[in-house]
Amino acid sequence: MKLKTKIKTGVILILASVAIVSCKRSVLDEVPQNFYSPENLKDAATFQTATNTLYSDLRNFTMGEIANSGMYMRDYLRIGTDVATSGQRSRPYQMVDFSQFNPQHEAVNYYWDASYTGILPRANLIISRASKPGVTWASDAEKNGIIAQAKFFRAYSYNTLIGVYGDVPLITEEITTPRYDYVRTPTKTILDTIRKDLEFASKWLPKDPDALVSASLDGRLTSAAADQLLTDVYLHLNMPDSAISSSSRIIKSGKYNLMTTLFGDANPQGRDVYSNLFWEDNPNRRKGNRESLLVIQFKNNAIGGAPKAGHNGLSRAWGPAYFNMVAPNGKAGMTLQDSLYRPAAFCRPTNYFFYDVWNGTNANDMRNSKFNIRRTWYYNNAGNPTYFGKKIDYTTLADTIETMCSKVRKVEGIISNLGASITPDKDWALFRLAETYLYRAEAYLQKGDLINAAADINVVRARSNAKLVDPSEVNISYILDERARELIVEEPRRLTLNRLGLWYTRTLQYSIFAITKQTIQPYNNLFPIPQKAIDANSGAVLAQNPGYPK
Repeated sequence: MKLKTKIKTGVILILASVAIVSCKRSVLDEVPQNFYSPENLKDAATFQTATNTLYSDLRNFTMGEIANSGMYMRDYLRIGTDVATSGQRSRPYQMVDFSQFNPQHEAVNYYWDASYTGILPRANLIISRASKPGVTWASDAEKNGIIAQAKFFRAYSYNTLIGVYGDVPLITEEITTPRYDYVRTPTKTILDTIRKDLEFASKWLPKDPDALVSASLDGRLTSAAADQLLTDVYLHLNMPDSAISSSSRIIKSGKYNLMTTLFGDANPQGRDVYSNLFWEDNPNRRKGNRESLLVIQFKNNAIGGAPKAGHNGLSRAWGPAYFNMVAPNGKAGMTLQDSLYRPAAFCRPTNYFFYDVWNGTNANDMRNSKFNIRRTWYYNNAGNPTYFGKKIDYTTLADTIETMCSKVRKVEGIISNLGASITPDKDWALFRLAETYLYRAEAYLQKGDLINAAADINVVRARSNAKLVDPSEVNISYILDERARELIVEEPRRLTLNRLGLWYTRTLQYSIFAITKQTIQPYNNLFPIPQKAIDANSGAVLAQNPGYPK
């Protein structure tokens, strides 16, 4: 039984009363009769059940929420960057026309609400109550193992918040009475808090991923997951030696390695070593994958396994709406086909990704193979015999943005229930060892050690049979190119670019839309603070980010 199957239906009720704040006790208090009331967190079992809610929160936060527009919220950290844009021409507010990006925007509200009414109050409650009298713990290690999980989730949420909004209110205690006097805490202070949380998590989370697999706990946090996020934080704090140390703990642990041979389930349309990492349940260690550090668990037929969207949404978001494509003779060129899925062009990679990063010797990189990027399409509409069965020539098409373009294929999988879903519900690696090497390469670059930086990049490139990079070629642009080649779709690119201070210049440079180049401003690197949060905070000034309406 996987971790997700252990998240019982009633777990949602555990912390429902603290979705925003816990209620103040009154003379009318009674002994809680509901097992899932926070007052009934009495031992490791009940605390772990409560903590499982945070795993569900993380799944929704990173993968599953759908906006009213149909956009998967996770992808607002990927579109509007150098690697991707929205392909839907009818929705320019989706990070295409930045003049429409305002304090009421759906993405602006989402990340704020998901953190401050979900992950953060739940994590703070667990951390606070774990140390209260009356809780039975078998050992300090048992208690700290629970706290470590909650601190990881709190750190993940805050790391996203500062990457999106910059300075935000820092709340690390359980809230027991309503407050309306929040102020923004400097990013550096929050980073220090995140660092301490993750250093604690690294110490107390399980070190042995195989033991978790043996206990049927796929998806449970390990110290390696904490060290991965900690490495990102150290880089943000300009602490390269610490980043080298935390990433090296993962690399040298003997528990993880890049996968260089085929394993697990096979894609019936063919595979190579790289594409094999992403097919169906292959991200999981139980399938033989020793590269994944943290895997988000799905399956819409498992209790607690599906996000609010009911699926991970990847194949729906990343790909052209080919079934709307018009052939050069003005007739429909394509029709829906199960093996091609039903993408809606929410995310259209830029030409920088589809072409620039594969120039020269990178053309033969495995990650550019037909199993990883679909560049060749064939007309499949039998009702248009002039073109049926012929290879599509992009140069003859009126639209190569929304209805036809190349497609990233790591999002593909099996649609297990065609009647209930239009996209696979496969598991997804949130952290991989390949990124660990690229993080460490960046740390070496910060120190000016180009030899070791190149060595780490070449570990990743060697797996893909790519030409090895010479130390003289290594700079931050090269690392960002390599991150694009390796981590497209996976990486929340906006967070990376904001950490490096490069979001504006690179998004301006590589955008494929004229309207983006005309409307993007340097201050758009940060989201505005939600207007509803400013309005509700009547006891203090919750300052708006520069450039946005006050």
